[in-house]
Amino acid sequence: MNLKTLFTFLVLTTTSTVSHTGLLFANEVKTIEAGDTEIDIRVFPATGNTLLLGFPCDEGKSIAEEKTARSLAEDGIEVWMPDMLSSFMLPKVRSSLSSITTDALTALISEATKTGKKVYLIASGPDTELVLRGASNWETQHNNTSLAGAVLMFPRLFKDTPVPGKKPEYKNVVGKTKLPILLLEGERTPNRWGINSLSHELQKNGSPVISKIIPDVRGYFFKRQDANRSEDVVTSQMAGLIKVSLFYLQEDNTHD
Repeated sequence: MNLKTLFTFLVLTTTSTVSHTGLLFANEVKTIEAGDTEIDIRVFPATGNTLLLGFPCDEGKSIAEEKTARSLAEDGIEVWMPDMLSSFMLPKVRSSLSSITTDALTALISEATKTGKKVYLIASGPDTELVLRGASNWETQHNNTSLAGAVLMFPRLFKDTPVPGKKPEYKNVVGKTKLPILLLEGERTPNRWGINSLSHELQKNGSPVISKIIPDVRGYFFKRQDANRSEDVVTSQMAGLIKVSLFYLQEDNTHD
C-alpha cells in the first residue's frame, strides 16, 4: 500500500473514530527541571498507549502543530510539545539549536518514558537534529535501549550547503542512534533527491530507516504563507499523515 492510499484510509478512520467517541481533550502545561533550566511542556493528554514527543522550536506559537496535536489526542495519541526556545531564552534562529543542551533533551525523553507509553519523537527541518541528539544520548544512558521510533519531516541535517557533484556532509548526530526512523520529504523540493543518501547515513549505527515522499508539496508546507491547494489539504490532515508514519514504524518493528 503506497503512502497516498494509506494516508487516505487512516484519515477516514480517524474521522470516523472521533465522530463516534465525541471525546475532546484540553491541553495542559507540565513543567520539568533539566539541570538549572525549567522546561514548560504543552501536553495534549490521551488514554492510548502511544506518546508523541515533538520538538517545535517555535516559542510556543505553532498553530498548525497545536491543531494537529489536539486531533491526535482525540484519537488516543498523547502529544507533548516542549517550549525549548523560551526555556533557554533563545531567539528563533537556526544557530539557537546548539545552545539547547543534550541533557535537557534527554531529561524530556526520560520524563516521557515514565508514562509507560510507547514513545515516538517527531520534529521538522533543522529541529530534527534535536531528536537525533536526544535519542542518541538517551540510548547511551539506557544500555542502548531504543525508543519506539522517530518521524523526521523534511530533515535539514547538512553541515554546510551541499555542493553539486560532491558527497554531502551531515551533522555529527547523524548515524549515532539505533532509533527506528521514518523520513518524510516533499515531492516538490530539491532535497527529495538527497533522501537516499541521508537514509544510508542514518543507518550506520543500526537504525532501520524508511523514507517516503509526500506528493505535490514542498518542504515546510504547513508553515508557508504561499501554500498551494495540495499543501493546504495535507496541512489540514496532518494528524492523518502522522498516524500513517507511526503505522509504518510499527509495521517495520513487527517484521524485525
